[in-house]
Amino acid sequence: METPIVQPTQPKVATRRNIDRFLEATGKTEKDYFDWATEVGRRMHINKLDALVCAKLELYTVAHLANRPTEIPEGMPETEMDEHLVANSENPYELACLWQRVTVNAENWVSKETILNEWLTGISKEDFERWGDKNHLGDINKKWWNKDAAALDVKLEEINSMSLLNQPLTFEDAIDFIKCHKPGSYVNPAQLLIKRIEERFKAVTTFRIKDYYVSHLMKMCHLVPASEELADLPF
Repeated sequence: METPIVQPTQPKVATRRNIDRFLEATGKTEKDYFDWATEVGRRMHINKLDALVCAKLELYTVAHLANRPTEIPEGMPETEMDEHLVANSENPYELACLWQRVTVNAENWVSKETILNEWLTGISKEDFERWGDKNHLGDINKKWWNKDAAALDVKLEEINSMSLLNQPLTFEDAIDFIKCHKPGSYVNPAQLLIKRIEERFKAVTTFRIKDYYVSHLMKMCHLVPASEELADLPF
């Protein structure tokens, strides 16, 4: 009977992790590695999104989106163009430009409603009856009622002292706002438009709009200078 041959045990070689190779090659920190890895993952994701757009719209590169503007009817007022693009554009770059611009508008939107939405959070029933019409008490959202709320005249004086508008807010402004909205629920027109742009973008591309993908489209189509290019793998 033959004696079985015993194979020598191969010593295990420890697998080096990417992070270890990165730290050794660059001398940077673990935070630097995770920042770098996040950027690598994001760029891979952007490449996949580009592929989806190109396949769906039959493009060689998303840079060609700059040459596919939506036709604007002759004589259309400038004030109607945004609505026209939201309803008709099939161009992700065009929608991304619109989304970026309207997002800035939404963040900087200042009106009676936005100010009251931020600073007026409650009112006592007694105060409402004093400055409004008690016959409308039943129409007011119950979340407004707060027996410990600051008096409306005091609150308006505080708001007006900040000079957020070029004209002071009145008791009528406050009462009308309370009658029409729930506390903190007001959405300005630019925010409503953003939602519609996002819905249109998803319908055109099949995926949700992302700020980093908007920046990518700007770079590809609008020749925005890129920030630092991703460093080559250090290993």
